Amino acid sequence: MTEQLADLLAAFTKQSNKELSEYFFDNAEKIDSLIQLYTHFNQQTTQLQVKRIRELKRIVQTLTGDYDWQSPEGLELQYSQYNVELPVILLEGGFESTKGNALGKFVVRITTRTIQAWNYYEDQLMQDFPAIEPIIAGDKTTLIVNTINGNDETKILGALMTIHTYLVMLTNKTVRLSRAIHIK
Repeated sequence: MTEQLADLLAAFTKQSNKELSEYFFDNAEKIDSLIQLYTHFNQQTTQLQVKRIRELKRIVQTLTGDYDWQSPEGLELQYSQYNVELPVILLEGGFESTKGNALGKFVVRITTRTIQAWNYYEDQLMQDFPAIEPIIAGDKTTLIVNTINGNDETKILGALMTIHTYLVMLTNKTVRLSRAIHIK
């Protein structure tokens, strides 16, 4: 079926506007049905992911005893309340669909939202995660530090706790070093 859709899309690109207009006019009902099915499918996927993020948020708040864990827009689990004396660094995690599974994989990321924040943490992050290439998009820099089967709650929670602990230690270590430099 995918091959047929690819062929259809290739055929569309070769059509004139008049031919496309005629095709869409003649097949509007079928196209609308397909769009509705696809939209419904995406809504179901999003609802499953939001529900699961909500559940994980409750669990991780209980595990850490920290209720500053957030889920902005419901699709990601996020923590940013590390040392307030330093640039903001975030722990983020969210689901990515795979073929046949709305919760296919869970991706854990360390993110900075400004170039200054990335520059502040870059040396230590690159030392601790040398095999990971940062993804830079505008001012935002992301390190994908773990990808886990989305159905493995134990591994998801373990990865979140590991990176959370790492960031707590990183931000505390950085403050100690910064203070030591200023004292000298």
